Amino acid sequence: MNLESNHLTEWLNSGVDEELIALNVQSLSGTLPYDYLLYSPKISRRNDGRLRDRDLKKYQHIEHGGWWCSGVDPLNDYQQMLWGCFKPDKPRRDPQKIHKHIKYEHPYKEQTRALFFFVTNKIWVKVSNRCGIPITDQDLQHHGGFWHWVWKNNVLVVIVEGAKKAACLLTAGYAAIAISGVNAGYRTPSDEYGTAIGKPLLIPDLAHFATSGRPVNICFDHDTKPETVQRVRTAITRMGRLLINSGCQLRVIDLPGTEKGVDDFVVAQGCDAFHALYNTTETLELWEIKLFTLLTYPPAIILNQRFLGQLLVPEGEKLIVLKAPKGTGKTEWLTHEVAKAHDQGRRVLIITHRIQLGEALSDRFGVDYVSEIHTSDTGGLLGYGVCVDSLHKDSQARFNPNDWSTDFEN
Repeated sequence: MNLESNHLTEWLNSGVDEELIALNVQSLSGTLPYDYLLYSPKISRRNDGRLRDRDLKKYQHIEHGGWWCSGVDPLNDYQQMLWGCFKPDKPRRDPQKIHKHIKYEHPYKEQTRALFFFVTNKIWVKVSNRCGIPITDQDLQHHGGFWHWVWKNNVLVVIVEGAKKAACLLTAGYAAIAISGVNAGYRTPSDEYGTAIGKPLLIPDLAHFATSGRPVNICFDHDTKPETVQRVRTAITRMGRLLINSGCQLRVIDLPGTEKGVDDFVVAQGCDAFHALYNTTETLELWEIKLFTLLTYPPAIILNQRFLGQLLVPEGEKLIVLKAPKGTGKTEWLTHEVAKAHDQGRRVLIITHRIQLGEALSDRFGVDYVSEIHTSDTGGLLGYGVCVDSLHKDSQARFNPNDWSTDFEN
């Protein structure tokens, strides 16, 4: 296949075997990309069969060139798949997000599919050795080749988001399948108005490989933006449940960072590091449980010491979250913070989820618990402790948030 040097370098920089690149990737430019991206019979055309001006204008950027990749079609007797991925050298702006560009293009008005790359016998042997399933002469002679062998023998597959990531893991000896985004592995049936009319289903390509007893790993990118992290976690859960319901043995690979994609991780840390990470995979159930112990936002301060000590809070922070094991001095630190607030003439509101805990903390901090306000000498002048379900005007605290607008709150 014709491949420009800058496109070849991009794939090599993702840790992809050069022979695998040659089998699956090519450079396109001029009007040729239109044949790969705008072939769908669902596209409205002029009477003479030509594309309409609006579509030509929308896709005129592809004429500047880019790389295209495709693979085999397991649903069409393992022939060359018509669907694929194009990365334009000059991407268009995303109409939904003005400051972002659409990095990858896929065939217009065609349903999203998965990518199954052609592989060399060298990679096939590497995958075979890793999973311990031999390759027979019959397998080598079958026109379905590698992916038919993967399907027939319930070989473990790894689902990743992005073509280069799948090619990188294939190079490392894993049967990796690429989907175009975290939500691209399943779809929800909808009517002509976009209203859901059924439950989510795996896309046919993945459903074909979702055979009973097959080990399946999901390995998506490592992100730090809270909204992206939540979207990725939701996608893993949804697709994971669908795979489990089909009988698969589902596990999740969590990239540790700082590298974003698995190809970045392999290039930076090496294949052995990924092999070690692969051995730490968790079932979907355990992975979901672990999420409850994770921080949503990246920490501003990370300590590696026995006690918190005199922790310095970053200036201007309105909300402070401490995450530390028992016995590391969290309450001791809060005691000093409460004392500082009192020195500045501010009250402190102590909110807990249990009455006994609230009473104990209030005593430790030197303030009244809500039930003591009317009998104590201070009468709540220093603040008070209260259970979270009493934060309303009809409780004995007669709580009004406006009363605390200028005070230090815990």
